[in-house]
Amino acid sequence: MIIDSHAHIFPFLGAGKEAGFNSSEEHLRISQRMIYKHMYQPVRRKRDNAIAHEETLWDPSDPTETGRYAVNFRVGKYGRYEWTKNGEDYYRQYMPPSLQDMAAPPGLLKAMMDYAGVDKAVLQCGKIYGKLNEYFAQAMKEFPRSFLPLVDIEEDKAYEDDQIERLRHAVVELGLKGLWFYASESSFGEVFDPFWSEVVNLDIPAFIFLFPDRKTFFPLLRRLSAWKEKYSQLRCVIPQAFPVYLIQTKEGFSIPDNAASIIQEHDILIELAYPISQGREEDYPYPIAQEAVRFLYDVLGPEKLVWGTDAPNVERYCTYTQSLTYLTKYCTFIPQSDMALILGENLAELFKLERGDGNGNL
Repeated sequence: MIIDSHAHIFPFLGAGKEAGFNSSEEHLRISQRMIYKHMYQPVRRKRDNAIAHEETLWDPSDPTETGRYAVNFRVGKYGRYEWTKNGEDYYRQYMPPSLQDMAAPPGLLKAMMDYAGVDKAVLQCGKIYGKLNEYFAQAMKEFPRSFLPLVDIEEDKAYEDDQIERLRHAVVELGLKGLWFYASESSFGEVFDPFWSEVVNLDIPAFIFLFPDRKTFFPLLRRLSAWKEKYSQLRCVIPQAFPVYLIQTKEGFSIPDNAASIIQEHDILIELAYPISQGREEDYPYPIAQEAVRFLYDVLGPEKLVWGTDAPNVERYCTYTQSLTYLTKYCTFIPQSDMALILGENLAELFKLERGDGNGNL
């Protein structure tokens, strides 16, 4: 049983209401900020494909909404977001060029999974895709044994009654299987206790994204550790937790000792998703990423690791199948029994999957 811990489905990326926004304009405003902050692909000038080094989406001195440039920001085709500034057209290749119409319906992901031999996928969230709880619920009806969808809420207001009710409705009424949460320092404060208590009551795992920046990741991990003392029964995954740039040193790889002990002592899993974060730096089969996997395997052990892809985005760099086989074919230092834990058994335990229940479980 192979389970991808990190995949996406979504309607057209400028859909607006279909994606849970009030309008297409609202969707595009959110998308413009996300594409401005996107770190993995350069902005290119459309007429000659040259990399553009000047800021064309946002005033770098003004991070507020007033810093947004009016540039006719739009969803293009073939994986691109496009805009026009001072008569010049620009784009950023956010999705792979094969995503012709900038949508990834459930059937596309299911076909990718079937071809690669993947049995299930966790459907993660992200503001650029939309508010997709209902969309995810419909995908589960279409493919009842294939997807483990996570709930999207507004993280900065999670403690408010309407967000707690949104969480409860998505789990109890729609049948979604876990929570996706973009954390900040405030997320673990006492004001959020009613929300986290409801997550515990619903008995669902939480995928808690800590932005993988040197200045913020490890302080947030320490904050998460103190919070986990209160919510010890809450099962957690940290998506894309240790990209190479965060842990590589001149001597090899390293993480602070307290980071390893935090993960070891608490019910926390770490997601291995190296092709999406490392693909711009090296080619398949990602030998540096393999060494990072070896490091985390030695330090944390196989019981703490899960495999994820960030499909369909990962196909900017390699095929969906290759995002699996860089592990299965080339990380030969991992015994088969341990590889089975990383590829699915750890996630099966996380989601408390039971065999043959007909509801998307094993």
